[in-house]
Amino acid sequence: MAISLDNMTVKISELIQKYTDEVKKEAIDELDKTADEILDYIKTNAPRGQSNTHLADSFVKTEIGSGVNKVIYISSKTKSRLVHLIELGFKHRSGRHVAAKPFLRPAYDKFTPEMLEEIKKIISGG
Repeated sequence: MAISLDNMTVKISELIQKYTDEVKKEAIDELDKTADEILDYIKTNAPRGQSNTHLADSFVKTEIGSGVNKVIYISSKTKSRLVHLIELGFKHRSGRHVAAKPFLRPAYDKFTPEMLEEIKKIISGG
């Protein structure tokens, strides 16, 4: 059975479109999964104080956009003015140094490289 050049071109275009749609979906799913893992890590490892409103409980995942233009960021909803002080440490007004207790950077350092490798596999493997 002979296939015309026009039909073959249409079939190839359909296959390429299907491939790109699958890759996009899998990459977006991997991004969501990694964001959830980072958020869980932060909530588990953020320092806890004596108050009832803990820093760990204030973190939320926010999604902006959709599809390949989707951006996910994780931030503290209610204690954003304290996060950098705890993460990086600071010098108190009294002159005492308060040591850093990193919990954000380790989360990103742990999960982001894994996500990038998974996305590379998704792209190369289809």
